[in-house]
Amino acid sequence: MLDAATHVLRAEPATATMQSIARKAALSQATAYRHFPSVEALVTAYHEDVIASLVEHGERSRKSGKELFEHQAARWVKLQNVHGPVIVRFWSQRGFLERLHSADVTTARSCEAWDRALRGVLIDLALPDALLSVARFLHNALFDPREIIDLTKTAGLPDEQVVRRLSDAFYGALTGWASR
Repeated sequence: MLDAATHVLRAEPATATMQSIARKAALSQATAYRHFPSVEALVTAYHEDVIASLVEHGERSRKSGKELFEHQAARWVKLQNVHGPVIVRFWSQRGFLERLHSADVTTARSCEAWDRALRGVLIDLALPDALLSVARFLHNALFDPREIIDLTKTAGLPDEQVVRRLSDAFYGALTGWASR
């Protein structure tokens, strides 16, 4: 079902329905609803699958510090080229901190994907680990899938430039926040 959803959601992220996903999966609509109560629930599983691939990518890496962060950022940008329109369609209306404090599963999984890299950036910038929550917040704001899509599709920047510019902006914002 998730494979079928992936195809349908990528092809028609703004108009996908449980009926079109069930049809692609060769299931009845009732059977589809037994697996997922709504398209939103299915997209949450889809988003969690994307984040899980990012977690695995970071865990396999032997890099550290800014090098690991940029390695993860490059993967994230590539993932947005494929999955971004689906993620954006169902992007939460709640802020990052609210989602984090409410123990939102996808947000917690995202932290799992990024925390090692964020801690490495803090070390490289000689900033205290106490700024991890700030690093999470700034990272979430700068590496928002909507903005990545805007930079790659609308502005036409190559992935490498998107990673470089957003990473440099992140380092500057984190350093600036720490100096206050």
